[in-house]
Amino acid sequence: MTNKLFIPGPTEVRKEVLDELTHPQIGHRTKEFTELFGSLKPGLKKIFCTENDVLISTSSGSGFWEASIRSCVNEKVLHAVNGAFSKKWASVSERCGKKVERIIFDYGKAVKPEVIDDALSKGNFEVFCMVHNETPTGVMSDLDVISKVMEKHPNVLWFVDAVSSIGGIKIETDKLGIDICLASVQKAIALPAGIAAASISSRSYEKAKNVEGRGYYFDVLELKKYYDKDMTPYTPSIPHLYALKKQIERIEKEGLDNRFKRHKEMASFAREWAKKNGFEMFSEEGYHSDTVSCIINNKKDVDFKEIKRDMAKKGYSIDSGYREMNSKLEEEGKNPTFRIAHMGDLTLDEIKEYTAELEKYWS
Repeated sequence: MTNKLFIPGPTEVRKEVLDELTHPQIGHRTKEFTELFGSLKPGLKKIFCTENDVLISTSSGSGFWEASIRSCVNEKVLHAVNGAFSKKWASVSERCGKKVERIIFDYGKAVKPEVIDDALSKGNFEVFCMVHNETPTGVMSDLDVISKVMEKHPNVLWFVDAVSSIGGIKIETDKLGIDICLASVQKAIALPAGIAAASISSRSYEKAKNVEGRGYYFDVLELKKYYDKDMTPYTPSIPHLYALKKQIERIEKEGLDNRFKRHKEMASFAREWAKKNGFEMFSEEGYHSDTVSCIINNKKDVDFKEIKRDMAKKGYSIDSGYREMNSKLEEEGKNPTFRIAHMGDLTLDEIKEYTAELEKYWS
């Protein structure tokens, strides 16, 4: 039995999209390939709300962490760390040999503009990096207010990890002034994991021209050189591109505004459900994510690890909380969390069905 995915990535993929993965292979230096690759560009630009290039890499979103840093940072980068993935991105920057300064926020808290403004005013940073939507904590930081801060620091490039928000939450990349906005496809875009995409500003390309040691696989200038020819520097996962084309068609058929509205409705339901059942949100008030809800399990007699195992027998893959974070919370004598993912192609009816099953364990 194949379980339905209610985890925060990879997410449920519809059969008609999965079927595209069986498309016969084609050469990646053929006219057929360039037509396929070129057909993806308009749809991706709409999803990212940008007129910038949206580069594609056969990798996870973590690949574009490395691409952005190796391509655009000579020496010094500022990272906002408010969760597990922003913590990892900062580590990647260090592994790339860059000087990293971290602004630490407690898990469950959003990135605050005044703190970032103060740090940027004191340091000579080339780039500021942050994660928009931290899936372990269910925190969605406010890009609008951060954008106002970045306007005060025009010489600093702004890179945003939107892995678990692009495709489910509207991010007006150009209007906000984001220089690199990166995403994976296995979350709100609802494709099988395997490729990633990132919008790249002209400022980022210009900066990359003056950075040495960009490497090859993740060099944004190398990717752009081939992107302009509707190609990639290396053999990509062609089946994923066919699946992406199908999913872009499905997203456009639903309508982006309708898709964003659906995500808000699912998120609102999940939060109300949590409250109705006596739970509390782990994420800071006013910064709850529209794609994943992180909920404090304050029911002493309810073990979500046990529920997870039992739900799997019923055909549901569920999340009992981010392991590293829950271990730390339990060490501190605090209640662990569990998460409800409401992203991608899941519907409100499916979320209601899933939460109704959960309620049976304590009703």
